[in-house]
Amino acid sequence: AAVLINGGGTGYYRSGYESTAIQNLAHGAAVSLTPLERIMLLSDVWASVRVGRQPVGDYLTLAEGMTSDRTSAVLSTVFNQLNFIGKYLVNDVDREGYRAWVRTTLTPVAHDIGWESVPGEREDNKVLRARLLAVLGVNGRDPEALAVARKLSEQTLRDASSVDSDLAGAALTVAATNGDAAFYDQLMAGLRAAKTPEEYYRYFYTLPDFTDPQLLGRTLQFAISSDVRSQDALGLISGVMASSAGQTLAWDFVRSHWAEVEKAGGPFASAQVVVSAGSFCDAQLRDGVSDFLSAHRVPAAERAFRQSMERINGCLDLKTQQSGQLASWLEHRGGGSATRGASNSK
Repeated sequence: AAVLINGGGTGYYRSGYESTAIQNLAHGAAVSLTPLERIMLLSDVWASVRVGRQPVGDYLTLAEGMTSDRTSAVLSTVFNQLNFIGKYLVNDVDREGYRAWVRTTLTPVAHDIGWESVPGEREDNKVLRARLLAVLGVNGRDPEALAVARKLSEQTLRDASSVDSDLAGAALTVAATNGDAAFYDQLMAGLRAAKTPEEYYRYFYTLPDFTDPQLLGRTLQFAISSDVRSQDALGLISGVMASSAGQTLAWDFVRSHWAEVEKAGGPFASAQVVVSAGSFCDAQLRDGVSDFLSAHRVPAAERAFRQSMERINGCLDLKTQQSGQLASWLEHRGGGSATRGASNSK
């Protein structure tokens, strides 16, 4: 049996494990380890993945072992990394395989907790419900989660106080990810009719979550319009830059509207754009950013520029190290090329 190295989770150091040890720990982690130990183990394995010492499949194996856990802090740790993996490490050809794995792994958790709150339930369940809706909807494209999100979003737009705020935020994000022009228009109408700042910004910061290029283009144009305050403009632009679906569109927009972006975003706009570019994980975008910012220097953001380049290069290195292994792991789990073959035959 595998032994947890940092028992109690009190040591200020990282621990490394062989793949077989992780498999053994995963089998009983949700029962035999404390929540702190589970979080520490997840963090240690993820840290090893990030530096190339551990295959990402080991982390996903460990994540599978955490699905009987109902501690929001533990599962949120898992969800954060599933979001990262889905955004940065999954190749397009393995996308459906990854989504299928997310659905298979997390749908039982969602069914156990339920999509509706019940009297007397733990506060943790409310947090988990929102996080599950987001990860199943965005990374799993689970039909049930998508339907629940659309229903809750429409309910939120009718009466913002009728849906728990965390759940409403998750629902709007998921609905936008799969949203059409009609839903975009609903969201804009809700934004303009918002009665409180909280309600306004909930809708406002959902706009970058759409994946339709035309709708993201509308968001970028809206960001530099007189309808958006200068302190808010860069939030929208940065949101689209951070989006897998919108990053190329957003960078092309920033390049071609540089003066307008600087004017709309205020004195720190160009520096914020430099920071936001660090969310890219694409060699062509990296080179484009480097060339453009070398020609349009931002003196106040020289250090931020170097850091953004380092982040992009680090992400590219990680993707090179892990994407192939992830594809093999997904195929072994019944996704990957098997899923691709099924989808290609349709």
